Amino acid sequence: MLLSALAAAAVIAGANAAPQAPIEQAVAKAVIVDCQVSGANLTDCKAVDAEGADAVQAQKLAEQVEVPEAFALANPGRVLIKMKLTP
Repeated sequence: MLLSALAAAAVIAGANAAPQAPIEQAVAKAVIVDCQVSGANLTDCKAVDAEGADAVQAQKLAEQVEVPEAFALANPGRVLIKMKLTP
């Protein structure tokens, strides 16, 4: 009797549960950014293969990157970096 009551309760609970919608994954977008290495910072950054909001976001992220001294000495001038943007 107890088992049949538990089974009935499980069936009722399962019937009330809403079907789950598939979870959409946020897709990252890669943007190539051309920057000047200036000491410990990247400056004068420009998005090479993006426009609009993606380009602005990639440029802002690139200019926040701190460059190690060894990298700056080994790579004077301009560098291309790949930034991954997530929505």
